[in-house]
Amino acid sequence: MAMNPMQRKANNSFLLGILITLLITGIIIAILIFQVSKLNSELEKEDALKVKVYVVADTIKSGETISEDKLQFIETTLGNVDSGNFVTVLNTQDVEDPATGDVETVYTQKAKVDLNPGTVLTNDLLYEDEAITADVRSQEYNVITLTSQLETGDYVDIRLRTADGRDLIVVSHKQVTIPTLNDIDTGNSIWIDLTEEETLMMSCAIVESYKMNGAKLYTSKYVEPGIQEAATPTYIPNDATITLINNDPNIVQQAKNELITRYNDNKDTIRPGLNSAVNNEDATDNVNQKTEEEITSLQEEREAYIESLGE
Repeated sequence: MAMNPMQRKANNSFLLGILITLLITGIIIAILIFQVSKLNSELEKEDALKVKVYVVADTIKSGETISEDKLQFIETTLGNVDSGNFVTVLNTQDVEDPATGDVETVYTQKAKVDLNPGTVLTNDLLYEDEAITADVRSQEYNVITLTSQLETGDYVDIRLRTADGRDLIVVSHKQVTIPTLNDIDTGNSIWIDLTEEETLMMSCAIVESYKMNGAKLYTSKYVEPGIQEAATPTYIPNDATITLINNDPNIVQQAKNELITRYNDNKDTIRPGLNSAVNNEDATDNVNQKTEEEITSLQEEREAYIESLGE
């Protein structure tokens, strides 16, 4: 039966509607596929920029050693930057105690500047500490005049000032630890790590400061120890100490050579004034008196510490 024009027109309109619907649906599907593909591509790019990094958890002072207990290890997206600058592994060093043979693993990187919580750790914020040699020991001193606001973790030079105005650096760029009793800092004692050569230098400087009238052994605090380089020591020990250092097998040859060179270059300008100051008539009495005071002070602090353990 022949289709009348009205039916044919209706069928054509229906078919055209179907075609238009399919076309629109295809366009929508194509747009959705494009958008999904674009989103997946962006997610892949974002995943490629994700890195696992260390973030500072607690405030770290300039010059303070970086250790894992002060950090958080997190995954984050940090943008299109050089991921190779991020710190993902902390450097360590195994140090053997020559007396016991025990090996301790220590962290060797320190902060150049103060680091606040939330700071992402990058290599340009750190510097490598010098390797710890076998002759390094923690030494306690209670005869040094301490900076009024000195805190554990600060870096100092130990300086010797004499009555004639000389001001000499004995040891430089040393991180201090202040002993505590019942969580309260002691008032006149510090711990510093010294090599064998530095220990002998300090011992000589202490005794000579005892002998001199008006001498002062004191700390000078670094402002930004992570950035500021260590000062060059200018104190020259006496002949007896130089001989002892030169013959001490515990001191590395490089340190001996540097000290001997400094001694030879400056002995005629520095030592005459020091020798004159230490050879006064009160020298022996001063040494005896101040050594007794030093021993008494150490004994009192030790007794107080032991008592605090029992509380």
